[in-house]
This record gives sequence, C-alpha cells and structure tokens, in this order.
Amino acid sequence: MFIKPSLIAGSERRFKQAEFSPEALNRKLGDGPIEMTVEKKRLRQRQLFAETRDVQAAEIGLERIIQGNDLDSINYLAKGTAASRPVCRIQLRDMRSNLLGYGSGFLIGPGLLLTNHHVFGRPSDAANSIADFNYELDISGQERVPVRFGFEPGKFFYTNDRLDFSIVAVAPTSVSGDEHLEDWGWLPLSGAPGKADPGEYLTIVQHPSGQMKQVCVRENKLLKYVGDFLWYNTDTTAGSSGSPAFNRFWQVVALHHSGVPRKDTRGRTLTKDGKVWDASMDETSIDWIANEGIRISAIVADLKVSVGSHPLIKPVLDEEEPPTRQEVAKMPRPAAAAPFGASVWVEQSVDGSSLVVPIRVPLPMFRKDIPVAPPAPVPNLGGNGGAPNGGMQNGGKPLIVPPVGLLPHISAKNGLPMEAVHIDQSTLKSRPGYKANFLGSGKFSVPLPKIPAALKSRVAMLKGSSKQSELKYFNYSVVMNKARRLAFFSCVNIDGGEQQDVGKREGDSWLRDPRIDDEAQIGDEFYRKQATFEADRSKNPFDRGHLVRRLDATWGDTVAAAKQHGDDSFHFTNCSPQFFSFNQGKQLWAGLEDYTRDVLLEGEEKGIVMNGPVFDGPDADGSDLPNPAGKSHKDPSFGGVQIPKYFWKILIRRDDDGLKAAAFLMSQRKQVMEIDRIQEADLLERLSEEDVSVFQVSIADLTKLTKLDFGHLVDADSHEATSVGPRRIESYEDIRLK
Repeated sequence: MFIKPSLIAGSERRFKQAEFSPEALNRKLGDGPIEMTVEKKRLRQRQLFAETRDVQAAEIGLERIIQGNDLDSINYLAKGTAASRPVCRIQLRDMRSNLLGYGSGFLIGPGLLLTNHHVFGRPSDAANSIADFNYELDISGQERVPVRFGFEPGKFFYTNDRLDFSIVAVAPTSVSGDEHLEDWGWLPLSGAPGKADPGEYLTIVQHPSGQMKQVCVRENKLLKYVGDFLWYNTDTTAGSSGSPAFNRFWQVVALHHSGVPRKDTRGRTLTKDGKVWDASMDETSIDWIANEGIRISAIVADLKVSVGSHPLIKPVLDEEEPPTRQEVAKMPRPAAAAPFGASVWVEQSVDGSSLVVPIRVPLPMFRKDIPVAPPAPVPNLGGNGGAPNGGMQNGGKPLIVPPVGLLPHISAKNGLPMEAVHIDQSTLKSRPGYKANFLGSGKFSVPLPKIPAALKSRVAMLKGSSKQSELKYFNYSVVMNKARRLAFFSCVNIDGGEQQDVGKREGDSWLRDPRIDDEAQIGDEFYRKQATFEADRSKNPFDRGHLVRRLDATWGDTVAAAKQHGDDSFHFTNCSPQFFSFNQGKQLWAGLEDYTRDVLLEGEEKGIVMNGPVFDGPDADGSDLPNPAGKSHKDPSFGGVQIPKYFWKILIRRDDDGLKAAAFLMSQRKQVMEIDRIQEADLLERLSEEDVSVFQVSIADLTKLTKLDFGHLVDADSHEATSVGPRRIESYEDIRLK
C-alpha cells in the first residue's frame, strides 16, 4: 500500500518548518560521543534502570550511549528476537475480502494492536483485514507457517488522524482456532519522552511492501525531534507503515508512518538511481531522504486524555508487562464465547480522532416488564473541535443507547461482566478511618498531623459540626483545606499481612464527599475541563492523582472487604491535580510507593503513609529543591484551580526500639510553574519533557514547608537528610527507610 500523497505532503510541510538538512545533520552528529546535559543523563539513567532493573547495566548502557559505542551484550540479539514477536504484517482487505495492500502493526497490550491511521482509518477498514504473525524465516532460512488473526473493531477501535495512529482489538484466537493471541505477548509503551537522543541508532522491525519480517539495524540514525514527531535516516518503505522503531534497549520510541522523498526542481519524486518515479514502479525504489515517526510519548499522552479510563486501554497506560512464555503455557484457555447479546456502536469524532465502542447488553435484560428509556444522545467524549452535529459521524442523529442501569462492565481480560469501582456513601458515617495506635500505643502511637492556629480558618468542617474536621474512610482519613479545595493531608494504615489481591483497577469513578460542602472540594468539573494547547487538540494535562493509593488501602479480612476499602480511595477529597507525566509515568514517586508496600508485604508488617501537597511553596533555585526558610510564592493557576508545585510523603514503620520514619518531597514545579502565564501551542510538549525531581528531606524541614506539626515523628526521622541536607533520589538504592 502506497503512502497517501496527503500524508507525504504533511511530512514535507513539517520537514520544511524544521529547517534542517538530513545529510548535514547526519554528518554533524557523526558516530562519536553524544552530548547530554546533566538532567538528560539522569533521565536516561532512570529510564534504563526501569527497563533493566540493574543499576550496573543501566550505568554501562548510558556510558555506551554517550560514547557512541555500538558494543552490546550478546543477549541484545535474543531480546530483539523477543521484541519482534508481537510485530505482524497486516493484509488490508475490503468488505469482499479482496486484497488491497499491506501494512505493519504490533501488539501493545492484551488484545490490542497499534498501526497507522492511514492503514486503518475506519472500523470497516479492519473488519475483514488479517494480521499475519510469524511471517518470517527461521534460523535455517525456511519459511515459518504464518499464524493469522482477525480484527474485532466492534470490540475496540480508536483513531487519531493528526498523529496518524489507530488502535484496534484483535481476536483472541487465530483464524484456524489453533493459536491464542496471548502467546505473542506485546510491546509495552512508555509515555516518558526522550527515550533516545539525536545521534543514536534506532532499529525498525517491519514488513516492507508486505514481504517477510525484516529488520533495519544500521542506516537509521535519529536526527531530530520536532514536536510530536521525530526524524531519522532508515531504509523503510510504504509497506513498513505501522512498524515500531526501537532504541538500543528495545523500548518503542516511535511509530513509523511516512517520509520525505527526494524531488527534482520540477517537484517530481526521484528513485534511488536518480530517475523520475511513477506509479508503475515499485515504491521501494523511491529515494527517501528522511523518514518521520510519531513519538510514542505523544501517542500515550493522547490516549490518557481521550480514552484513558477505558478498561481495554488501562493495561497499556499502566505499562503492563506481557506474561512470560512459561506463564502463558499455564493459562487456562477460554472456550469460544457464545453471542453475548445486542450490540450498540457508539462512534464520535474527538478533535480529529474517533472512538468506536460497542455496548453489549445481555438480551435477557430486555424484558417486557423493564421500562426502556427513550433514545439518549451519545455522551460527549471531550469536545468536537467545532465540528457540525457535535462531531458525530452519523449526521448528528443520536444513537440508541440502553438505559444506564442496564450497562454491564466488561472485563479487559475476558470480555465477561465484572464489578467496577463502587462506593456506598450511605454508610460514610460508620467508616473507622485512620487509627493512631495502629503500630502500637504509647511511643508507637502516630496521631494525625496537627494544623497550626494560623491555618485553622481554612480547615473544612463536617456539615453540622464546628469541631469535627476528620473525614474518615476505610483504613485512611483526610483533613481538607477549604480555601484550596484540596487535602491538607491524607493518612493511611497499611497491613502487609492482610493485603488481598483484588485485581487491576477497572476505571475511575470518583465521588464528592457529601459530609462537607461541595465548594470545599474540587470535582470532575475541573478534570474534564478542556484547555487548548494545540490548534487542533484539546487537553487537560492534569490527572486525578490519588494521595492515598488504592493499593495501600486494599487490605482486610476478605477479598470483598479489601476491594471495598480500596474503592473508598476514589473520593475527590483524596485527589490532587498532578501533571500526567508526574502521576502516571514510571518515575521514582510511584517506585517509592511500590518499594514501601513491597517491604511491608514481604515481612507481613504494618506501616503508615502520610501524603499531602505543599501549599504555596517557595520557588526553587536551580536545584529544584525549595529552601524551607525561603519566601513563599503563590502556586500557579490552571482552570481556576491553584496547582501545588510540591507533594510530600512520610513513610513510617516500627521496630523494637521505636518508630522509624523517612520523609520525601517530589516536585512538579518545572511542569506547572508557567502554566498560568503561557498558553502557547508547544506548552504541552515543553511541560511533558520536564523531569520530576525526588528528594529525601528531614521531617523538620518538611514541617517548615507545610506548616504542619508532625509531633514526635521528628525524633523518629531516619536522619538521612538532617546532617547533610536534602538528598536527591536517583535510584531505588538511594532510598533510606531505616
């Protein structure tokens, strides 16, 4: 399939705007050392550690990148073979199953495949098409037997024209019925930007012009980042559309989609031997002077905003790792599913993208004794960009949607109904809340932080009470700042011996707490607010960031009780706006939370975690660490809400000698400090490339920053940051909890 002229024209336009010569830039970058700033080195080191889980391997890998050293461990080849397995050839077929051409694609999560919008622009494009896995030569040069899977766009289909990508569901079993899709794994997508640097070589696994799987490992130097796109030299063809571009650690950096052909003075496309190309020639003969890919970080950012709560997308955004071959072998194989019921397709344009979601309702639900509501309009999925008829592709006519009470929740794993987040607010008054004596009485007691008299007027009191401010939930408590409409703090008890496996979280379903005034808490009206960052795209870059994590609260006598406790964390009182790369990226903040929980689980210990924002913290100097004694500066505003620049966390355990506590501070200052002053087109790109910073600080300094009184926790401090000052946390080995 030849790349559409309009797509090439778009690449040419961006190429001209970038104003660079691929040949000249290639020579300038050379094959020697790669220049990196200190911050960039730290970012890459953390990324490599997250990938390798080996400090030494990460350091060696970074050193080789910087030095331009092509040497790698021999397992590089084995890792590449594993990374190529989820890549497939796509046979493009029309409604009569006539072959139209070829593309490439790759699995990115359980049952989902990523390719280009110009490969699958509509659900109907995928309906009769085929994914060929294993279409390659074996070690002896013999053809392997292809394994073919169909697509299920009725199950999930999402596309974005501007970023030229589409995601479609793939059938769980092969066309022959003998193979299972889970055997092929998938390639996790990281939303962290900067996974490769100009001058590094990329590797592209592809099916050029529908040929057997091939790999380009040399003429593929990354040249330049331009917004949501990147440019590189590589030997690809039109049939390679939808191929993954990897860095040397086999992380997916980009989705290949187009290029710029060499042209003569009359604007005619030239072949590699200098002749004028025409449509009768094979497209592989075109002389591509530079190729363009869509950055994976841009794709992930779009998915978070547009379909982030969809249960099939959640494993992708959570960077869920595929099961090992041994784990797959032990999995029970699902039987062929019987028809589930009636399907209702909802399709709506979302600013250059569209989402098709079938709502399957079991037929027995439609009984004569159940009233059926009149046709309801399709819910707004995020704005229409000024498109007529609400951007709907059915001429503005509402599609029939079953009554809300009849919509089952669909499991991302097996398509069966499952229970989603549920909170019974009728029993809020009976919630036990945080327990100060959870670790023991006397010297082991840990009361909630105290709010100083100067801030008492800002405390949100429970309705009908002038003295009660503690909002009690299952296993945790919150005290709210009504002026900021955010929590002063949120504190949770964790019992490692009673943790239960309640499975993956199935979407967000946040609620206001009716025990305090609505005006004292930020709700979904902020998080759904649209703010234009680019001419053709609307985004709110802030996530609903848990203070007390769901997993920290999911413990109890039974699985059902633990799930109820975890669901209770979805109150807006336990939520704070966190920039998406801060909250969802696999940074040290999330790693710190996992580290602490793992320690408690391993020893079946009890622990306490306290969290909160720093209100109107000081602006930092170049170190990004605020001076506790410095002058406070008002937090920047976005959408009528002041966004905290810093968040704090205290981890508390006990041993025979007493309490052990450690305090940490994380900064999103770089991401938000100018958000109230700059609303230009490249704001989101600039912010998402900034790095979050984590420090271990003394509890005494944290007291100065937050104005909160942490009582005798100051004496229980690990003192890792008291004698030498705040310590920057670069890796898990830097964490000191003892």
